Amino acid sequence: MMRRSIPSEQAMPSIRARLTNAFLRRTTKSVWRPDLDIRQVRAHAAKMDARIGRKAPPVATEAVELAGVRATWFGEPTLSARGTILYLHGGAWCIHLPGVYRRLATKLSELTGMRVLLPDYRLAPEHPFPAAIDDCLACYRWLLEQGYADRPLAVAGDSAGGNLSLVTLMRARDLMLPMPGCAVLLSPSTDLTLSAPSAKYNADADPMFAREAGDLLPPLYCPDQDRSNPLVSPLFGNWNGLPPLLFHAGSTEMLLDDSVRAHDRARQAGVVAEIEVWQQMPHVFHVFSWLPEANVALHQMAAFIVDNAASSQRRLPQVASSPSALQAELPSGARLEA
Repeated sequence: MMRRSIPSEQAMPSIRARLTNAFLRRTTKSVWRPDLDIRQVRAHAAKMDARIGRKAPPVATEAVELAGVRATWFGEPTLSARGTILYLHGGAWCIHLPGVYRRLATKLSELTGMRVLLPDYRLAPEHPFPAAIDDCLACYRWLLEQGYADRPLAVAGDSAGGNLSLVTLMRARDLMLPMPGCAVLLSPSTDLTLSAPSAKYNADADPMFAREAGDLLPPLYCPDQDRSNPLVSPLFGNWNGLPPLLFHAGSTEMLLDDSVRAHDRARQAGVVAEIEVWQQMPHVFHVFSWLPEANVALHQMAAFIVDNAASSQRRLPQVASSPSALQAELPSGARLEA
């Protein structure tokens, strides 16, 4: 397995990171309990968004509707000539943190010199699987139809958005659509069967999530579904023909092995893949702008995108599945939008 080493100065967490972990244990990990419902989860997330996302730096934004999906552009329109990043936000498929992702998208645009498109895909449980998948693919297809693949193009996402990024790539490949130049996955959720060993051995060490999160969140997104379905858990999908991938994860995350095993699957399929495991970093630590580790990680992410995104127009899918095969992966009554 190829694993890039962590820079020596990042081998141990910073004081700020340790304080952030303590803060998350007190304010987030402690709220998970069996009787928690989605309204309480969203209320807590709104408080976190107000804390983390406040005072986002100024940036040119444009609210749009693309292929029936609401989305926001970050960065001046002229930046599209230098490239585009389709960023799929996290939030367990049922939460959106606009302040947090405004800050993150702004930083990515600044570091890469590219424009960032952030879709406001439909959320569960009001819109369960496969609504979010359809919205993300619709935005990706819109970018292709508008000629964005003729310029540098990348896909990125975190947590549930990392899941959606991988599923979008696999669906695009199966539909014989051009691949982006690369994709970046920040602590992606790739296995909703919760079979990853770290879901157990990191349950106590994870500063943000508890075991109860795994019991509550997946059923809201994909109720009564086979969680080993590759459209739900891309770990079990076909990894052939995907573009270069960069994974980031924290060493104490319950989702650590979701990245490690996905990286292994990609490499076994001949995909260029890199992984960086950050010591004692919380889930998607990139959004905590005060962490020195977040700054290093975002610069690394930006460099990977700049180095690889320009090859999007040359990446054609190598493996195709028939529409009937794609539909076979869906539950009875559900339809994928082509």
